[in-house]
Order: sequence, then structure tokens, then C-alpha cells
Amino acid sequence: MSNRVFFDGVSICLFTYNYERYLEQALESILLQKVNFKIEVVLGDDYSTDKTRDIAIKYQQRHPDIFILSFNSKNIGGTKNWIKTINQCSGKYIALLDGDDYFTDCLKLQKQYDQLENNSNLVLSFHSVEEKYDNVNGNDTIIEFEESYYKLKDIFQKGWFIRTGSTFFRNGIIPKTPPEWVYDFPYRYDTIIHVYLGLYGDFGNIKQSMSVWRKHQKGMSYALREKLIKSLQEESTLLIKLNEITDGQYTKEVNEFSSRNYSRIFLILIKSKRAHLHPFLLLNCIFRMNYLTILKSIKKRLYWK
Repeated sequence: MSNRVFFDGVSICLFTYNYERYLEQALESILLQKVNFKIEVVLGDDYSTDKTRDIAIKYQQRHPDIFILSFNSKNIGGTKNWIKTINQCSGKYIALLDGDDYFTDCLKLQKQYDQLENNSNLVLSFHSVEEKYDNVNGNDTIIEFEESYYKLKDIFQKGWFIRTGSTFFRNGIIPKTPPEWVYDFPYRYDTIIHVYLGLYGDFGNIKQSMSVWRKHQKGMSYALREKLIKSLQEESTLLIKLNEITDGQYTKEVNEFSSRNYSRIFLILIKSKRAHLHPFLLLNCIFRMNYLTILKSIKKRLYWK
């Protein structure tokens, strides 16, 4: 943990890359926040080639006391941009937001600030989010979670579930210089953050939808969905790596999670009728998948027929 002194308030850590279409809505949603503490917005742009930077500069000129702009001189990739931007945050707490998402509750930051101020055992606050589809197939929905509190064990059981735009955590806990292997997992640094935080405390869930998680063709989450098989493999491998920093406390949960993922991969391959093109992956599935999951899927298909 860091011995650095932080101001009593919140740093909104905003990540951008070619988000000219969405950025103003994100920035306006920040400025609409009603809080009784200081805020700063640290905007890390990874060498956008559209008008994203022009928009950021316009807002910084209007609110020079709030906005800190961090413009990369070349594209360094999402994970490095996240780490670089987070390391510039000076607030006691950090709220994450992708430049294509936005806050929907003007008291969001105040509610999360109060939750961590009043619960010293919590290291992270998150909340329900509205999932919106923009020019891609899908139905808008509210993503909710049943429990009021979660532990590190839940990350290893469920995998990634805390959305970026709902993540609000104590500054100074996650490493400023993480291990090199984190760069092998693009688009997954939020999961890595959650695990490092979970080593020091629990996660509080506010059961209210307070932000929008937008899915579109340029977004990171959509990129993962389009490469689902690779995504499922990477998620399993990532949890194995993350379990190492817990000294293997969650090996059982990781094995069960990986088994479920490889069951899903097996079903995707069979359904595609192209399993013969991936013999090594298919063999890996046979050794690692959960056969109860497969049987349930077959029974469901037979029932609906």
C-alpha cells in the first residue's frame, strides 16, 4: 500500500480513445454530480485520431480547476493507458469511467463516497448499471446483483462482474507498477484491480442503477463479445494468474470457474458445427469442462423441442 498523501475527495479517472461521439455526455454527467467534497477529473487519452482531444481541451479550458489532461504521444494500449491515468489520481478515492459511458444519478459519487467513509472494512463500492446497446444487436437491461456485500472469493467464483463505470475504490492500495503479465490480458485491468483491492477488504454493492454501460462496435466489451471463445479462455487464464497473488487460496474456485468456461466453449464449438477445425481446443474442453453443465444444456434443448 502507498504512503502517499491524497486530498479528501474523489478523482474521476476517465479513459478515452476515439470517443468523440460519446465524450461530452460522459463529461456532462460528471459535472452534474452533487458532492460535498473536492473532485478532479483525470482524463487519459490514448492517442485518439478523431475530435476526442478537442472536446477534452474545451472542457479543461472551461473548468481548469477540475480537469487534468493526460494525452499520450502515441497509442500505448488500453492497459498501459489505464495504469498511467490511475497513477495520476490524487484523490482519497478513485471512480472509474470509460469515455463512452456516463453517470445517470447526480448523487452517485456522494453515495459511494459515504459508503466507504462509513465502512472501513470496505475497499470498493459498486452499483447496478444500465446496459445500453448502441447500433449493435441487444436489448437494454439493468444489471443488478443480489447481495449487499461481496468478497474476493466472489471474483474467483463469478469472474468479472463489477462494471467499470460503477467501480469506486480507495486510492493507494493497487500497485503503481503491476507485474508484466497484466499486459497479456487487454481489456481486463478492472478485474485485476478488483483482486488487488480484495486482498485488503470487501466490496459494497449499492442496489441502485447509477450509470450506463454502453455496448457498441468501438467499445471494449463489444470487442470481447465478438471473440467469445478467446475471451472465455483468457478469463480462465487470468484468474489462474490472479490466484497466484493470493498464494493459491482460491484454487478450488478457479478450477470450477474454468470448468464452466470450457463447457461453454465446448457447446459453442458443437453448435457451430466447426469443432473439427479446432481439435486441440476440443480436446482441452473434454478434459476440463463440467459435464453436468453439458447435460443440463442438452436436457434444456430437448425439452424445448
